[in-house]
Amino acid sequence: MKPFTDQLPKALVPLHGKPLLYHLMNYLSQGGISRFVLCVGYKAECIEQFVREMAKPEWKVDCVNSGDASMADRILDARPYISGQALICYGDILANVDLAALQREHKANGALATLTVYPLHSPFGVIRFDQANRITELAEKPVLPHWINIGFMLCEPKTLEYLNPHTDMMNFSESLAKIGTLFAFQHRGRHLTINTEKERKQAEAEMTDFATVMDYQAI
Repeated sequence: MKPFTDQLPKALVPLHGKPLLYHLMNYLSQGGISRFVLCVGYKAECIEQFVREMAKPEWKVDCVNSGDASMADRILDARPYISGQALICYGDILANVDLAALQREHKANGALATLTVYPLHSPFGVIRFDQANRITELAEKPVLPHWINIGFMLCEPKTLEYLNPHTDMMNFSESLAKIGTLFAFQHRGRHLTINTEKERKQAEAEMTDFATVMDYQAI
């Protein structure tokens, strides 16, 4: 995400003049979330300034600075600020996840944690051919029969007991999957991931106003 990340953490990369993190928090607040704990490290002072200058009055926001730490350590450091369920989100992913439906499925499954997943879209065209090497089908960037993790992980308080220090989210998810308490919530709506300048420009092209694009009905 250079040159933006030379001066800013990734979560503050601008989309239509506002930080990515603002768009994410604004969407979550429309779904009824007003309490935020931001796990910060790289250029933490920029996030803290963002909170001072751009957080809405109804948002209650705490920044927890873990420095150069693993994902698990960041969440463990934030744990004293969490009193009930927690929705763990990545700061570089935007998606119009139906939060009410996520909550319903989570409760119906009796899950300790529910991870939001999204169909894997191939970045390449796919060619199929028969035994004679005769091409039978060409598909441009098809949807593959696999799902990817896009965050929006709804967790019960007990879930965080399965976090191991100095590990990553994969280790956390595997620990929950082994005991049969991790479920998937299938999201097929809008999904924007911001890892490159190309993806940033693409995201801007796809959204005129985040609150509109991310409406539950917008696909």
